[in-house]
Amino acid sequence: MAVRLRKAADSQTQAGLPDVESIQRYVRGYEAGRHFPGDLYGELYCRVLGLTREALFGPSPRLGSQEPAEEPPVPTAQDAASLAAWIAASNTSDEAIGHLDQARAALAESHTRLPPGPVLADVCRAHRQVQALLHGGRQRSRQTRELFRIDADLLAHASLLLDDVRDDASARAHGSVAALCAEEAGCSPALAFSAQAKTARWEGVRLGRRAGTRHFRRSADLARRGFECSSQSPVSVLLANQEASAAALLGDAGRARRALRDAEEAASGLRAPDPGLSTWSCPRPRQALYALSVAIRLRDPDAALRAADMADAGWASGDPWLYGVWSLIRIGTGTAHVMKGDLDAAAGQLGAVTTLDPPFRIATITGYLADMDALLAQRRFAADRKAAEMREQIRVFTAAACPAASAAAPGLEGR
Repeated sequence: MAVRLRKAADSQTQAGLPDVESIQRYVRGYEAGRHFPGDLYGELYCRVLGLTREALFGPSPRLGSQEPAEEPPVPTAQDAASLAAWIAASNTSDEAIGHLDQARAALAESHTRLPPGPVLADVCRAHRQVQALLHGGRQRSRQTRELFRIDADLLAHASLLLDDVRDDASARAHGSVAALCAEEAGCSPALAFSAQAKTARWEGVRLGRRAGTRHFRRSADLARRGFECSSQSPVSVLLANQEASAAALLGDAGRARRALRDAEEAASGLRAPDPGLSTWSCPRPRQALYALSVAIRLRDPDAALRAADMADAGWASGDPWLYGVWSLIRIGTGTAHVMKGDLDAAAGQLGAVTTLDPPFRIATITGYLADMDALLAQRRFAADRKAAEMREQIRVFTAAACPAASAAAPGLEGR
């Protein structure tokens, strides 16, 4: 570099510009931070090094002057007060955010009691309220994180409901965005993983057992990831059971049974009692439903009937009664009886479910019935009058369900 400086300086001296010593003094002064280059010296430095002024010096606070930049002003009390006011400024309040969080929890409970359509509308309404605040962009940082957490749960809930009405693409999209919101909030994405696991499993079911293998594996893996980040919360029990259900669909009996054991251990290790009323809860009857589902998939009707007895015992001892879980237990029990060839017992279970009003005939329920119908269509029941009557009951029940549910493909598994 010294050679380049000298050669360039010699030619500049001939042109009446500063000599090499002047250049060297300037360079040392600049590197020591004593001044910012003026036009002449800046141009010379650029020519010597073959670089642009911006690359060498960056933006100058006083471009065109060799005077040093002004010292930054001394902060005042007014500056601190202005900063405090900016931090405190918000387009919402902690109380308003608390109300949104209460609404989120209430909607998760209403899911277990009401048809999916009205609940989905309310969930979307709450989501829009949260988004209006976030797009306003004037919350305190901790409030923004809290709003993202609430919206992550709402979006995951919307994904579950969209699955219930068979809007697969929207369910998948909402589950993915729920995970992004959880990341922004810095909270666990366990609910988002649960919703995504459900969507993946249903996609596999509609493709059929062989074609759906990739989806079943994805469902099991998502549920496992959710379980690992669920921190002994009630959803950990649900996630372990979801993994078991997907593993059974894969035909992986070992993984399914291990996941069921994980669910039992998670249920016994919860840090606080779970009322079991939320869609993210997994009380004893719902755990029994997953065990029943796994047993049916593994062709073990006796184990399925034992699981159904566990659910009935749970309700008898005061566990919350949820229409979806009760309906699926009844259909699963009937399916186990069909597997054993006892159509009279199966018909009794089916008859109890067919009294459900059409708005409650969600896709999961019609999917369970489709599995039962497939068994009744086997050659061994071809001449059986009872089998024909039951198939007709299933057809009429499904035809009266909402259009999305009535189009459900076969798929016996817990949600």
